[in-house]
Amino acid sequence: MASDVIEMEKNRHGVYVPKKKPAVGLWALGGIAAAGAIAAGAYLWKSRQEDTDDAPAGGGESSASGSVTTGGITWTNVRPLPKPADVPSFDLTTNWGKTPGDLRPLFALMEQVSGIEGSGRIFAIISKREAGFVASAHNASKQEVAASRLAYENAKKRNQPLKYGTESAEFGSGGLFGALAPYFLWTGIVAIKDRAPLLNSRPEIMFLPRVAAFGAVVYMQRVIANHRIDDHADIKVGWARPSLLRSGRGGSTYQAVRTRFFEDAEALGVDLEDTSTIPANLVVKDWPGVTSVFEQLVGELPTPIGG
Repeated sequence: MASDVIEMEKNRHGVYVPKKKPAVGLWALGGIAAAGAIAAGAYLWKSRQEDTDDAPAGGGESSASGSVTTGGITWTNVRPLPKPADVPSFDLTTNWGKTPGDLRPLFALMEQVSGIEGSGRIFAIISKREAGFVASAHNASKQEVAASRLAYENAKKRNQPLKYGTESAEFGSGGLFGALAPYFLWTGIVAIKDRAPLLNSRPEIMFLPRVAAFGAVVYMQRVIANHRIDDHADIKVGWARPSLLRSGRGGSTYQAVRTRFFEDAEALGVDLEDTSTIPANLVVKDWPGVTSVFEQLVGELPTPIGG
């Protein structure tokens, strides 16, 4: 864990970015993690609790789609955050700790549509670490942009082309679950190839909570399905860097990620041993597929107004 708390500030677009003084990376992210997932998530979480204007894009009636401006872009076809009525059979009170109430239905819906029982509260713990529950969290530090550039260069020859590949390479990471931009836009390519829904989208689409949720659900499914997962902390290890579940298992970085995950769960107030809400092992036997998950979480693809 870094020794200094990284100060964040809201830019003119309403996006949280690091103040220019710090020169270090902010937090560990899906696919390319650094060893120190540090204080930015905690800072944003505190800020979100103190400032209701920091709530993620959403609101309104859950049956309607509309336009939302975030990250300097106005998007149309944006479905608002789910409401409790959208997950009527889901317990939104027990074992959520301090998880923001407006996000609990989203995490619950992610669990329901994915078929991964118990994942909702794990998503909450991950979001606390990666973004402090702020949908517009954006890590554009020098270190993180270097990671997104590397991700794009390493994968662009074998993956379907991204319309905004260059922009994703220069973006860094962000959204509710700390997604690295190129990998986020490639969500679903393994399963459905050139039908992956985000191939023609701008990276800023990750600031839309339902779209961020889609990426996170698909990523979790792949981590669980393709790696040895001994417990819930191993899911976070895979979120940080999948190789840590193979060659890095048992090493110092592996252990550090696990330690932070347990600390985050305790700080949030989620009991990982409450098997009535989180089974001891998360499984993906009921996974419905990428297309089904996208349709249920996102629906019609949001598009920027004006191109």
